[in-house]
Amino acid sequence: MELSEIKKKYSWLGLCLTVFIAGEFGGSKLLQLVFKTIDADIANNSWVTYICSMIPIWGFGFPLCLLLLRKLPKQQPEMHDVKFKYMIAFYMMITSVMVGANIIGNLIGIGIKVITGTKIANSTIDMISEQGYLQTLIFAVLLGPIMEELFFRKILIDRIGQYSKRYAIILSGLIFGLFHTNFYQFFYATLIGVIFAYIYTISGKIRYTMILHMIINCVHGLIPIFLMKHMNLKDLEEIQNMDYGQLGDPELQKKVLSLYANPAFSLFVLYAMLILAFIITGIVLLIINRKKMKVDDSASPLNKSNALKTIYLNPGMIIFLIVILAATVYETIIAL
Repeated sequence: MELSEIKKKYSWLGLCLTVFIAGEFGGSKLLQLVFKTIDADIANNSWVTYICSMIPIWGFGFPLCLLLLRKLPKQQPEMHDVKFKYMIAFYMMITSVMVGANIIGNLIGIGIKVITGTKIANSTIDMISEQGYLQTLIFAVLLGPIMEELFFRKILIDRIGQYSKRYAIILSGLIFGLFHTNFYQFFYATLIGVIFAYIYTISGKIRYTMILHMIINCVHGLIPIFLMKHMNLKDLEEIQNMDYGQLGDPELQKKVLSLYANPAFSLFVLYAMLILAFIITGIVLLIINRKKMKVDDSASPLNKSNALKTIYLNPGMIIFLIVILAATVYETIIAL
């Protein structure tokens, strides 16, 4: 296929993604208007919060985008099994990448706040931490990963992987990161998305990335939120900030003993040690396997000299990038 034809495919994909984010944004504003008309307080219910956060995405934006994507031909990657030991290895590598990228995102966020005085919100994490455990398990740990993997991996890669596996993997991760419309989440979501896209490309089976995505959201989302909700975080912060002159303070000693006697604190310390072990193991695995994690892209017409202008420098993708960046600025800065 000629490069000009491939460029048109990517441009159409960009327009479809623009419709997705526009439909999501419009659906969100419509629901907000409905709640203001009926009863704004009902939105404080965890079931309502999650349902209303998912309806604009999967009830408005996704169907419109999917309808338009039917124009693009699809081709599923060849199907291969992924052994259990490799799934464990992928989880370890994802953990190390996610934590490292999250640190970078937080440092950049702090730098922006120090330089400009502008607060960068982490609205998604703030929202999830305030919800009930059952609702978080159902929507964030189970349903969310299923829908996200179907779209950002299977639907996207089936339509663009045939032109270049390598660049389809990168684009899948980038789009996944951008669709979070959250500054803090962009960095680690993009890298996680790249690894998920790689796994789907080499296996052709979406269940592997769904399972890993669920595990990530549970282990790194639900579990720490559960443990922290059962600790007195104000006392913990006070203890962390104390100086040696306060060691004899009876009230502070009481808080320290209460904290250490709390099973949630002990479990959180154990949890942190396990995650640290996973991070170190993941780094080692990444170093060892960095040259093995490749895809056969020898038949692709895209290369370093033409990929950028073919994939990104087209009307549809440029419009999408402008719209998604505007939505990110709105969600992280304006809508505070």
